[in-house]
Amino acid sequence: MSERFPALASLLAPHSLQHFLDHHWEREFLHVRGRPTEARASLITLDAVDAMLTARASRHPDVSLVNAREPVEADAYSDDDALIDPIRVARLFGAGATIIINNLDQLDPGVRSLLSRLESELGIHAQANLYLTPGGAQGFAPHFDSHDVILVQVVGQKQWRLYDSPKGLPMRGERFDPAATKPGERTAELLLQRGDVLYIPRGLMHDAVAVDDGPSMHVTVGLHAFRWSEVLLEALAAQALADPELRTGLPLGALVGGADPDALRAAMRDKVDRALGAMRWDDVSDRMEGQFEREHKEHLAGLVIDAITPITPETVFVRRPGARAAVVPDGDAVNVHVNERSTRWPAAIAPMLGAALTREGPFRMADLGDDLDDKGKVTLLRRLLAEGAVAIAR
Repeated sequence: MSERFPALASLLAPHSLQHFLDHHWEREFLHVRGRPTEARASLITLDAVDAMLTARASRHPDVSLVNAREPVEADAYSDDDALIDPIRVARLFGAGATIIINNLDQLDPGVRSLLSRLESELGIHAQANLYLTPGGAQGFAPHFDSHDVILVQVVGQKQWRLYDSPKGLPMRGERFDPAATKPGERTAELLLQRGDVLYIPRGLMHDAVAVDDGPSMHVTVGLHAFRWSEVLLEALAAQALADPELRTGLPLGALVGGADPDALRAAMRDKVDRALGAMRWDDVSDRMEGQFEREHKEHLAGLVIDAITPITPETVFVRRPGARAAVVPDGDAVNVHVNERSTRWPAAIAPMLGAALTREGPFRMADLGDDLDDKGKVTLLRRLLAEGAVAIAR
């Protein structure tokens, strides 16, 4: 299982990935204790975050501030054009507000690489936010998320509290309403230290307080899985387009008491049985896979530098992290699909393309075979570099 999902396995190690999938995914939290020397502890630094906030123009809500003890309005740290004022952000942070950087994967190449690999492996969308909290402060009151999250603690410590939750596996985008949803009894308290990871399934209520010995910073990776309910709705829509019987109207007067309720129930069951009997995974898979491919995050760091780097027989290449590539026969040619892009190639070099796009480790020109001379291999590799399928190792 770790071979299928290596990026996820690296976040959860030393826990068994199979055990996580069998007992925790969408069911129960998992606290992974780490070491400050582990790679995940160095996912991003405080200096890098400081630079994001002070050396570049940011706007709300890409950067936002929250405080569980008192509301923080956006105009307290941004102007009329939603431009963030780092001076006011720093003042509010010093007074106890938590700084949130949304869509961190758009700003940091290391986080982008991790999310691209997670998406490519798992076939679900991933998104990363960063939370920087001063010691002793709390950003949010108890709440749940409508997507599963994996938290990576990168600076300081944070005390997490989990509660009995009235909501199990909420729908996509279902907003937490504090007035309508109260936390149950506290079920766990967990201290996350630098290098630790915490998985929280969607719907599980939680909150956290930074330990009062300095700032706490963590990265939250949100995993937005497709739901079976969404698949079924897509499949029903596909059947409704194909079957006129499913598009017939309700009997006239049905909504004003002019029809027998038992007859309506029976008619509804007949329509459901008719639709269920005809539903097929193949009716929706292409559409859902296409949606995933369109929104898949690519990790293209180094693409411009690769375009001008000389290629020699000693140049080392790697398959680009998170790239989804396939070689598909098409008559007397093959199509190479890289994420949503498609290019056409001679069928004779399909083995060389396969060798470049499926290798698990570094490779050189000589590892591609002998179907082309060195000049031809350089041309092939230049095209694959330009498509974002491979990268030059550095």
